[in-house]
Amino acid sequence: MVSSLDREKEVVNMGAPKHKWTPEEEEALMAGVLEHGIGKWRSILGNPEYSSVLHSRSNVDLKDKWRNISVAATCGSRKKAKQGDDGGQQIVPASAPLAFSYEPPQDLFTSVDNMILEAITNFKGPLGPDRNSILLSAEVNANMPMYMEPLVSSRLEHLINTETIVKREHRYSVSQGYAAAKAIAEAELALAEAELAAREADNAEAKAEAARIFAKVAMKALKATR
Repeated sequence: MVSSLDREKEVVNMGAPKHKWTPEEEEALMAGVLEHGIGKWRSILGNPEYSSVLHSRSNVDLKDKWRNISVAATCGSRKKAKQGDDGGQQIVPASAPLAFSYEPPQDLFTSVDNMILEAITNFKGPLGPDRNSILLSAEVNANMPMYMEPLVSSRLEHLINTETIVKREHRYSVSQGYAAAKAIAEAELALAEAELAAREADNAEAKAEAARIFAKVAMKALKATR
């Protein structure tokens, strides 16, 4: 005889009745894949940080949704390759940028933000890079997989909203405020390092003087015993 608990487990394993994925669920799935890896659906659902959002989804649901995201990213990359970057054309995103409304692991976002800022800073040209150039830099220099394109788009919007970067005519550059703050931070770091080096030099000089005095006293003591 099948108990009610067994029936409930069967329902959970089969997944919830099919309904449209919410942006929050897509965000949790993408962040979970970034943390645990592709195919680690049980690990993602077992992580309280994501299970609170994906509680109505099964392993199969996550697998199917990720396949759809991967197909969309592949199609977007092929479209990007055909369009190129001539004439300042803006590349159509593989999928709509995600607006993260919950707090996934911040180190995942920090690494993407740093990659974006590095791509903008190192861009060679009179104008800043467009989205296509930033994605190309990420794919070539950071080995970014195609499925992360929506996350890069989301972080670009985040950096604009926080006034870290500015966007003009589909091109991105570091904001003056961020550049000034970064210069100040680097100057303060250099000053702190110089002060530390000076203290270490003073300590070394003091130790050398103490050793010299000790040697002098020892020599006197040795002479006195003769």
